[in-house]
Parts: sequence; structure tokens; C-alpha cells
Amino acid sequence: MNRFVIFIILLSFLGTVVASDRYIKIVSPDGNDMIYPDRPVTVSGTGKGLFEGNVVIRFEDLDGNLLVQEPATMHREDIAAAGEWETNITLPMPVPEALRLVAFSPSPKEGDAAITSTPVLLETRNATAADLTGTRWVLSQYLNESGDMQPVIPDTVIDAQFDAGKVTGSAGCNRYFAGYTSGNNNHLLLDGRIGATQMACAQSVDIQERHYLVLLAEVNSQEIRDGVLLLFDRQGEVVLQYIAESPLTLEDTRWHATGINNGRGGVVSSGSTQLATAVFTEGKVSGSAGCNNYSAGYEISDAQITIGPAMATRRQCAEPEGIMAQEQQFLQALAAARQYSLTAERLELRDSNGSLQVVFSASAAE
Repeated sequence: MNRFVIFIILLSFLGTVVASDRYIKIVSPDGNDMIYPDRPVTVSGTGKGLFEGNVVIRFEDLDGNLLVQEPATMHREDIAAAGEWETNITLPMPVPEALRLVAFSPSPKEGDAAITSTPVLLETRNATAADLTGTRWVLSQYLNESGDMQPVIPDTVIDAQFDAGKVTGSAGCNRYFAGYTSGNNNHLLLDGRIGATQMACAQSVDIQERHYLVLLAEVNSQEIRDGVLLLFDRQGEVVLQYIAESPLTLEDTRWHATGINNGRGGVVSSGSTQLATAVFTEGKVSGSAGCNNYSAGYEISDAQITIGPAMATRRQCAEPEGIMAQEQQFLQALAAARQYSLTAERLELRDSNGSLQVVFSASAAE
């Protein structure tokens, strides 16, 4: 074999090695990252053997339609060395729920892809919905009629829970509910009129409640900062400020009664009231009625509850005084319950007319 043939074979071999050593790789974001539509996306990666270090980053939908494409430059010590590249890209609105991200090095002649990265599939995250849901927001301040932020009246709790297009909570006395829509750029709008129960409240609480519902109806956008939810009106002014708390649940909590309807129109309490307990688990409520243990089935739908007839043991307790009468009142109050509400560390059961039947405080279930 002559030298020319050997040279050609060697050149071909080296060319294959060099070509196989060329690559482009996306490092961030990876398939585990969520994309926020209203924030620039930092795209970074590595490469080697790219013509003049040129990189093109391309976002497209899952059908291959181009969303945005921008150039970047790979930084390297010399032409043959590997290098890194990075750029920030703002996605055009509206952003689809799923994206494909590709980086490539263009051909020096045609400009098409000469070296292409492995595509990265990404999901977009609606920051408003994802951050609002799963959190119980307790109101700390609201905009009063003088244009100042004012704290909530002591010993009243106003809260909001957002889930699946519906916001519910306590307005301080009555329960309220409304639909809402959220979208890009932190938009948050309530759909139509806010519904609420019609219980009588103390005058100061009633005034605060009505003012709160008016402000809530005027909300246009939201922002969350370090666990604080700010709701803005259409003029961009903060009207409501909440603090994040883990939402209470009816089930898997041990509830101790703090007030029981005596059957004569009053909710009363005494030193023995907390002997009445309730634990709701998988359609069964059980606990102590004060002297005897009881259990009953229950069904819930939204804020509605129905508790079936209770089965109880048959002991007679002489102490504490009046415990047997209280026990009977407690079981009757449970049977009358048709509505329930959770506020702070408190559970309230009410009948179909909104009359309070039992008030509970929470402690961890054993």
C-alpha cells in the first residue's frame, strides 16, 4: 500500500473521530423544571466543535410550530475546546401548557442545523393557580375607606382558599364563595357575584365583612412575596393582604367542643364542654359525647354535611354535674348539622337555617 493511500485512510479516520467529538447539549432547564410564562427563561448548555461557537435556541410547541428562536455564543478557550453558552429568552404569549426546547449549531452555508441537541420537553406553570391553590390565606390587612391599610378586627378571622376555579372562606362571620379565573401576568378575576350565608353578626364585624367582599370583587391581579399574598385592584393598588397558613381539614383532626346548642336557641359552654369530642375519618365520626362513646356515619359535599343517627354506649355518669343532659344536647346538635365551616383552629356546625349547633377547637388526632 503506497503512502498516498495510507494518508487518505488516516485522514478519513481522523475526520470521523473529530466529527464524533462534536456535540451540543442543553443543561438547563431540564425535563424536571417548570416554566413560568411571565418570567424570562435562562437557557444554558455546553458544546464542542460548533462553527464559530454559534448556537441557536428554539422553543416550539409539541406540533413543531416555532414559538421563539434566539442566537447565543459559546465561550471557549480555543477553537477545538469545549465551551459553555447561556442566554435569557422571553416567551411570547400565550404560552402553551407543554413546550419542546432544542439547541443547534447552524451550518455555515445553508444556516440549517448542523449539530442538534437532544430535545427537552417542558411543562409551563401558571404561577397564579399553582401558588394560590393548596394554601389557606388568612387576611392580615385591608384597604379602608380612608385609603390606609388596616388590620383585621381582633378575634375575627377572614380567610380565602382557591381551588379549581372556586374561592371559598370566612368573611369574618359568614361563609362566602365565588368563581375565579387566573392567567398570565398574575391576572386574578372573580366571576360574577359573590355568594354568602346570611347569619347575623356584630355590627363592627358586619361592616368589616361587607367592606371585605366589596374589595374582593374589585380584585384584578395578585402577587405572592415570601408567603404573603397581595391582591390588587384595577388601578394597581394593594387592597387585601394575606398570610399563608396550611389549610385545616375536617378529617384527621381531633375536635373538642367549646360550645353546644342547648336546644333552646343558645350555644353554651361549661367546664365539661370539652369532654365532647369528634374525629371525622372516611365517612365515620366518632368520639366521646361526654360520658358515653358514640359513632355515626356522615356525608359531606362542599360545605354541606349530614350526620346520621349516632350509636352510643349506655353508661350513666353522675359527674361532672349535668354531663348527661349535655351529652344529649351534643348528640342532638350533631344530628341537626347541615353545614360546616373551618376558620383558624375552629370548626362550626350549623343547621339548615344557619343556626350554630356545635363549635369545636382543634388538636392533633391521636
